[in-house]
Amino acid sequence: MRFGIVGAGGYWGPNWIRVLKQLNVLIAVCESDKNRLDIVASNFNLRGNNIKLCSSIEEMLDDELDGIFVVTPPATHADIAICAMKAGMNVFIEKPLAGNLEDCFRIKFEAERLNKKVMVGHTFLYHPALRKFRDSLKLIGELRTIYTLRANFGLYQEIGIVKDLMPHDFAIFSYLCGGFPSIVNSNVSPKQDIAYVTAMYGSVQCSAFLSWSHPRRMRTLNAIGENGILEWDLSWDYLLNHRKRVVQTDKGFYEHHDDGTEQIEVSDHSEPLMNEALHFIECIQENRIPITGIDDGINVVKGLEACQ
Repeated sequence: MRFGIVGAGGYWGPNWIRVLKQLNVLIAVCESDKNRLDIVASNFNLRGNNIKLCSSIEEMLDDELDGIFVVTPPATHADIAICAMKAGMNVFIEKPLAGNLEDCFRIKFEAERLNKKVMVGHTFLYHPALRKFRDSLKLIGELRTIYTLRANFGLYQEIGIVKDLMPHDFAIFSYLCGGFPSIVNSNVSPKQDIAYVTAMYGSVQCSAFLSWSHPRRMRTLNAIGENGILEWDLSWDYLLNHRKRVVQTDKGFYEHHDDGTEQIEVSDHSEPLMNEALHFIECIQENRIPITGIDDGINVVKGLEACQ
């Protein structure tokens, strides 16, 4: 298999260079900023290794590639993806699928017309612990609420905190609850560095607190059910099943029950990015629909647009 990367000098580009080099499938690297291209070429020893260095997508598409990884800003995703599909290539697009729904449907139309695979890089859905989390939801009974905390003293992005971070949470909520949210409410600080988003997936309320102005790096996921609370801190290789519940009595009082906490080990320690790359390759080779395909990407962008 032969793949190229467009936008190699951005945030995700070096990560994908590393992964695709490990798989020995990286053939071409494209970056319009010459200084950034020189940096990644030097850092990953790309020169002299039969890896083509390009400054334009047209230059890259001259090669016979099985697919490209698009890791450019979201506003450019649709034009690059469509250009690649017309050149006969399958496309992996880093989240979100596109900058707006119109561009999402442009990608969908061309993918169906040209019969090309499009996969969206919702990384957390390829994390073994998140898959274990979904399998463990049955332990807490009927699901009531899911909430996430994603905070750091982080790097400000021009697109704002919701568009930068919330794709992760919408993808996780959709993965755990199914579909896209029927109701979305978003409160964002004037500096665009803190946001609180709530969304309804059927009867389940999902909430996310996002911050670039937090003193510590924190990433947690919690699900509350009628029989307990399931917790995952993204730095852990295990989950916690808190067997805690509140029961309302016939007289209207509330009784608290605590049957202790169970630790659930996650034995699979594979890297999410590697899992994504392998899945994309398998989908091309075996003509399979990606776990995170176009419709999943559209559901996330619907949530983002509802935040506006």
